[in-house]
Amino acid sequence: MRKLPILTFILLVSLSSVAQNDGSLQGRLDEYLLANKQKNFEKLMEFIYPELFQIVPKEQMIQVFESVFDNPQMTISMDSLSVCGISKGFNYKVAEYRKVDYYIGMSFRFKDTAFVKDENKIAMIKEQVKTQMGAEHVKYIPEENRMTIDAKKIMFAIKDNAQSQWMFLGYEPKQVELMKKLIPSEVLTNFKL
Repeated sequence: MRKLPILTFILLVSLSSVAQNDGSLQGRLDEYLLANKQKNFEKLMEFIYPELFQIVPKEQMIQVFESVFDNPQMTISMDSLSVCGISKGFNYKVAEYRKVDYYIGMSFRFKDTAFVKDENKIAMIKEQVKTQMGAEHVKYIPEENRMTIDAKKIMFAIKDNAQSQWMFLGYEPKQVELMKKLIPSEVLTNFKL
C-alpha cells in the first residue's frame, strides 16, 4: 500500500516538471515573438539558436535585419505573429527539439515613389517574395504601395540540455544544406522535413 502514495508523488512531480518545461517554452516563445513584432533586433538575438552565429555573426545579422526592415525603398512591419502548434519533444543526444508551427502576417510598404513607379523593380521584388514565401501567400496592393504576406511557417525550439533555455531557429525548406548544418538529420527525419 505504501507504494501507491510514492508512485502518485513521482507522477505528480513528473507532470509538474512537464508543465514547467512547457511553460518555459511558451514564455520564451512569447518573448521571442514580441521581440520580432517590435523589431527589437538586439533582444531578438538572445533567442536565436547560437549555432547560427557560427555561420552569420550576430552583429552582421543585426545589421542585415535593420537594413532589410527599414531602408530607403520600403519599410517592413510584422502585423501578426502567432503560434499554431507545438510538437511533442524529440530528444537527440542531450538536446530536446520541438517543431513550432506559426502564422506570420507581414506588410512591405514602398516609400520611394520613383521605386513604386518602376514596374520592373516591383515585379522583381514580388517574384523574390513569392519564391521565398509561396505565391499563394503574397498579395500586392498597388493603391496602397503595399505588399502583404500571410503564411504558415515552421521553426525549431531547441534546448541543448536540461539546464539551458529554449532557443529558436527558423526552418527554411529551400535552404536544405544550411538546415542540415544546424539541425541533425535524425531530427529532420523525425519531424518528416
